[in-house]
Parts: sequence; C-alpha cells; structure tokens
Amino acid sequence: MSGFAEKMRQTWEQNILFSVLLELTYRCNLNCVFCYNEKNPQEKPIGRERYLKLFQELKSMGVFNLIFSGGEPLAHRDFFFLGRQAREMGFVIRIKSNGHALHQATARRLKEELDPFIIEISIHGACAETHDRQTRVQGSFDQLMQNLHILRAHKLRFQLNSVLTCWNENELTAMQRLARKFAAPLKFDSQITPRDNGDPSPLALAPSEQGLRHLLQIQLQSAPQGQGNTPSTRNYCGAGASTIAIDPAGNVYPCVQWRQAIGNVQNQNIREIWQDNAALADIRKSNEQARKNMLALGEKAAFGSFCPGMADLVGGNASTIYPSVHLRSKLRGEILNSTDRPKVR
Repeated sequence: MSGFAEKMRQTWEQNILFSVLLELTYRCNLNCVFCYNEKNPQEKPIGRERYLKLFQELKSMGVFNLIFSGGEPLAHRDFFFLGRQAREMGFVIRIKSNGHALHQATARRLKEELDPFIIEISIHGACAETHDRQTRVQGSFDQLMQNLHILRAHKLRFQLNSVLTCWNENELTAMQRLARKFAAPLKFDSQITPRDNGDPSPLALAPSEQGLRHLLQIQLQSAPQGQGNTPSTRNYCGAGASTIAIDPAGNVYPCVQWRQAIGNVQNQNIREIWQDNAALADIRKSNEQARKNMLALGEKAAFGSFCPGMADLVGGNASTIYPSVHLRSKLRGEILNSTDRPKVR
C-alpha cells in the first residue's frame, strides 16, 4: 500500500477530517436536465468573513483538501478571493466546474492566483448534439472544447467527469477518444439521482441495461483489480468519516449526496460539529453497515455503484442496498463469468 493510500485508510477508519467540499453557490451558467441542486434556496448564504473563519478552523483540524463546487463555483462573486486565501493557507485546492466560463482570462487567473491541484470538468457527450441537449445551452459543447485547449495551454491540470445517461451511453468510446486527445483522465458516474427537493424527474434519463453493461466492461478493463475493495476495513466510503460537504447556507452534510444535515457553520464551529455529534455517530454506523452489506454480495459486488446518500434518499436507510446496485452487481457478475471476461493489464 502506498503512503497516500495508507493515509486515506487512516482517515476513513479513524474519522479524521481530510477533505471538505464547499458548494459556494447554486447559480450556474448551464441548465443541465438532471441537475440535483435546489435552484432557489431560501436561507442566508455564508458571508466572506465567515468563510475565512471557517478556513482557519479547518486549518487547525489539519484538513488537506478544499473542493470548490456549486452550482458553478466561478459564479460566486468571491470565488477568486476565497481561492487565494485557501491557497495561501496551504490547502490543496480542487475545483468542480462545468468548464463553460473557463475562457482565456479566467484560465490565466486560475493558474496565477490559485494553481489548483486539479479541475474536474463535466462533459455530457462526445458531440455538440448530445452535450448541448443535456446542458440545455446551445453552443456549450463548442465552448467547452475551446476552453479545454486554453486550460491545456496554461498547463492547468484537469479531468473530465461524465454522468452516464440514456442520451450519451452510445458515446462512451468516443468520449474516451476525446479525453485522450486532451491527455485527460475520464471518469464516468452511472448513477442519476433525484433532485435535492425530492423531484424524481432526472431519473427518466437513467441509462439502459446495455449502457450499464458497456460501462462496467470499460471499468473492468481499465481497473480490473480492487473492484471489490475499499481503502477501509471499516467504512464503505469517506462520507462522514473523512469528508463533509457544506452548502451555500452553511449546512453541513456527510457528503454532497447524503443530505442529512448535521450542523451549520454559521452558528457552530466546525470542530464542534465533527466531534461528539450524535447524528454524525449514527451516520458513521450506517457507513460501516453499508460496507458489510456490500461485502455480503460477494465477488460480484459492484463497489462504487452503491451510495449511502442515495440509499438514504430513495429508501430512508443509508445502508440498504437499493435495486440499481443489485442490477449493476448482476451485470458485473455476468461479465466476470463470460468468455470475453476483460483481461488484466
């Protein structure tokens, strides 16, 4: 086990806060069909001074990663100010962006003022027709392609993230070629979720069984070993164990998907929220039980296809394996047992 992997294992098993995702704003310059964000939050947003105090609190706790997300994080008026402060305090900065606003001037500022460890950029297809259909903004694909060239020219590190849908599932191979063109990693997420307000309409874009099978084949070919393992012998994932998410109003969650509030940084110190918190203790128990339940599925278990937050949302129990996980595990088992089983590289 590498030094970093060992560090991650320790954070998961010892409940050491390692990474914090900040949803700076829910404003966005795109209008993606399956977006889960609540578009019109009613609560008062965190102010600049409270963010700075929060950074100090996180620094004192030894937090390593700060992830700026949204909505579109660059739409927040204090994005660059907060990013500079975080960098000066020594945090490793990651940014989750749709890439639409990463034009020449913005890319230059990102490199000079923040120099993030990586920018995770959403891509919704291998062509304008598919990508723009999902973003509901005409020209967004062409703008993204232009901006990726700009990021590469400024030597900004980025990876591409894509949510698998019934609209883009036939473009997996083409998206892989596109990622290779930019020498960028490409990560697929096969799980579409309801909106945070409970609206299930995004689920209509869920991929077909054939699309899921194709994605699982790709994933097994690229990372055939360790598919049934997690870095921890205790927790299923880092939610509430080493990570938290904080929304624009300061509400704290185990992760961006697990929307069970455990406190609010506008009236509490983050250390107080992290320690001696009954709600968080229950979340950690659910996380441990989720790992046991996934292991009970055996070799076929499609680790990474289950999300405790999703389980909590659809069934009210974060450790219960929901139907789509069973489907993915069944498909994985079929692939592993087939004559064309992916070869280990």
